[in-house]
Formats: sequence, structure tokens, C-alpha cells
Amino acid sequence: MNDYNFWSDLLDTFQSSPDWIKAVWLLIPPGFLLGLVALTMRFRIAAKQMDQSPKGELIYSIHRDIRNQLHVVSHIPVTDGNPALLLLDPPASSELASQEPNRLAPPA
Repeated sequence: MNDYNFWSDLLDTFQSSPDWIKAVWLLIPPGFLLGLVALTMRFRIAAKQMDQSPKGELIYSIHRDIRNQLHVVSHIPVTDGNPALLLLDPPASSELASQEPNRLAPPA
């Protein structure tokens, strides 16, 4: 088993295969590389044509703290004319606010 050579066995198999299989062996790798280059070029062209600056404004961000907890941070004030996009609890009155903590607020 010491005199076994993988490459000589592979080339021997290639030489003894029919001509159409030899053609497939020779055409598939360059075809794959050409397809990969075409796909990469199409992606790069589309990325350059796409507008890089999104239109609109940042409304919410998600922040992960050192304890691995996620917090939703609103970047706009919530008013009657500007409702929240998330389903938040309605603001409680001052006496209820002390009894029920805000679930989305970061822990103190």
C-alpha cells in the first residue's frame, strides 16, 4: 500500500473514461469559475447602482447590554399625531406608574 499514488490513479481513471466524460471533466470547472465571476460581477454592479443612503429616518434601534439583554430604543418622541410602530403599553398615570414598571425600559 506504500506505492499507491492518488494522482496516478485519478489520471488513469480519466484516460480510461469515455470521451464524453472527459469533455465533462474538462468543461465543468471552467464553467463553474466563469459562472462565479459573472455572479460576483453582477452583484458588484447592482451594489453600485443601488442608492447607498436609505430615504427616511431611524425610528428604533435594538441595544444589547453587557448582561446580554436586548433593549428597544425609540429615536422619536411618541405623541398622539405620531403613534408608536410597536405595540407598547399605553402610558400609565402617575399613581399607576409607580406600581407597574415599564417593561421596555432598561433595568436600573
